[in-house]
Amino acid sequence: MKAILVFIDGTICDTRSRHHLIGTPDFYRREEILGDQAVPGSVQCLQELAQRYEIVYIGARPSFTLSDAEEWLEQKGFPRGSVYLAETQEDRLSLVRAMDERFDFIAGIGDRWDDNELHSEIGCLSIILQEYEGKWDTVAQRIMRHHRER
Repeated sequence: MKAILVFIDGTICDTRSRHHLIGTPDFYRREEILGDQAVPGSVQCLQELAQRYEIVYIGARPSFTLSDAEEWLEQKGFPRGSVYLAETQEDRLSLVRAMDERFDFIAGIGDRWDDNELHSEIGCLSIILQEYEGKWDTVAQRIMRHHRER
């Protein structure tokens, strides 16, 4: 089954309510993470895509927050999928190289230019959305059109 790599922070997760805590241990407290909102349209779009594709999540978070990230995804109604976390871009690049052997990625969705670097590493369609407010209504169409043309 083809897969889609989805970046968590800024792409599907609006972390702005805890930005005042950046640089403190409280930024990654479970209660703070679970209080994040889903970016509008992201849940519905990924639910639709999950009917045809495997969803794989990646985040720029410390590994000790994995269970909190998984709980947040479930609480917000995102489709099930593998979740990978790495704090640095170098570590995320290593992760996607390893993932490329396990998953057949057709597309990646992110909100920053360095997310595009991850997508390039695995040779898939790269969709970069505006942070915290991507136009999710066009994402599924773009991916399915790309898949048909490929």
